[in-house]
Amino acid sequence: MLRMQTILDMDTLLAARRARGMTQGNVARATGISVPTLRALERGEGGLGPLVAIMGVLGLRWGWVPHGEDAAGALAGRRKARGISQAELARRIGCSRPTLIALERRLAGSVATLARALQILGLRPMLRGVAPVGRGLVPARNAPARDLVMTPPELAAAVIGHFAPGLSGSVLDPARGQGAFHDGLCMAPAVKASERRMRK
Repeated sequence: MLRMQTILDMDTLLAARRARGMTQGNVARATGISVPTLRALERGEGGLGPLVAIMGVLGLRWGWVPHGEDAAGALAGRRKARGISQAELARRIGCSRPTLIALERRLAGSVATLARALQILGLRPMLRGVAPVGRGLVPARNAPARDLVMTPPELAAAVIGHFAPGLSGSVLDPARGQGAFHDGLCMAPAVKASERRMRK
């Protein structure tokens, strides 16, 4: 189970590299690590130091903490909140207490040790993408012509025919588009009756 989850975590690494159109060689050169080290990381093996270097190049961050917060501190905080001692967590991970201390202080150690700690503490995912800087949730404004509806009349008629029994109300002019839905909706009996009432 742990091995499968670690592989899934490292799939995020592989997907981020491919999404940026980078080869293993490109990433290795950009980070100063060897290609075999990168291959090992993409298999869920290796150390956290090289992983951190790769994360910066691929726009990834630790997934269990908000961006900019101390990941090692959050790991230690979660352990304390769960009421687990360092000795107990080290035993459950299968590592020494000094190894766990290094993980909680400097996030130093192996990918496998971190993956096991995250699993035990219920912290997921290991990695996630960083949202592009400067992009909000609201899309940029564009010319009204770009919002033009291009629904073919046949498709509009089929959709309206399917939903017509439950339609009632008025069609506003902004729904006109190229006319397919506007014209079809105005022919629907309940909509047409509503428009007549509004005109009186």
